Amino acid sequence: MKRTILVEDNNQFPLKAQRLSFSFFILSIILISLLVIGYICSNIILMKLGYQSIDLEKEKEELLVEKCQLEYTVEKLSSLTRIESIAVQELGMCRPERIEFIAMLPSNVTFDMMAKQTSVSEPEIGFMEAGTFFSEFANLKIFQNQ
Repeated sequence: MKRTILVEDNNQFPLKAQRLSFSFFILSIILISLLVIGYICSNIILMKLGYQSIDLEKEKEELLVEKCQLEYTVEKLSSLTRIESIAVQELGMCRPERIEFIAMLPSNVTFDMMAKQTSVSEPEIGFMEAGTFFSEFANLKIFQNQ
């Protein structure tokens, strides 16, 4: 009896082995197909990103050229010679014959601080009246030789 069971099992075994090998073959084909499809998709995405990168670089170059043109236009419109010609021609302004300077105290100095500095007998670093400053400035050796 054992012999007949073994013979019967042996008859069924090749069929099960064939089914197992066929299912393994199908599974390997599916796996390989998925890998190939994934590889192709990744290459397509890389190519698409490459084209986008090239387009963005071209757009960047165009924007840099436009920026340079706008900076040139700003410099041209804000040049002092242009402003002076507009002031003379359109507004009727002219250059002053004599330029006068007015010395002003800084905004953070109060009158109390000025009084304290003038009452101190020792020379300290402080503020000078404009007339005194300009008279000492005019007495410099540089201006006396001329």
